[in-house]
Amino acid sequence: MSLRFRRRIKIIPGVHLNISRSGISTSVGVRGASVTLGKRGTYLNTGIPGTGVSWRERISEPNASHPTQTIDESQNTQAATNIRHSHHLHWWKVLIFIVTLLIAGATKSDGIVGVVLLLWFGYWLFLFLRLIVRSMRSNTKQSSVTSN
Repeated sequence: MSLRFRRRIKIIPGVHLNISRSGISTSVGVRGASVTLGKRGTYLNTGIPGTGVSWRERISEPNASHPTQTIDESQNTQAATNIRHSHHLHWWKVLIFIVTLLIAGATKSDGIVGVVLLLWFGYWLFLFLRLIVRSMRSNTKQSSVTSN
């Protein structure tokens, strides 16, 4: 028997932080349709709420932070250009997020809590948009390499 741990934290409506023993991921979307971003890749999740019927598809491969290469692969220049770094959510970012929310909540000022939530939402949105832009750039680089 193995130990399992999973916690889902609602950041704002439609944005959830998923914490498990294997890592941290972020889900964006509504019940029945969402996108999950994590270290194992990006997934599209759809389903019919309340029925148990769902469908999940990987829409991007996970990024390898330390790719393992054989001698043949290291000689291949195309394999060297495909090395990408992992950009998953780190534990210390989550800790800073929780601590700032606790401090803002301790002030009991709706204005301060609103500003902190707005700043954090902007930060998560920035990370999400940066991920999309980087994946688009890597796709265009790969298509130009394969066309040559």
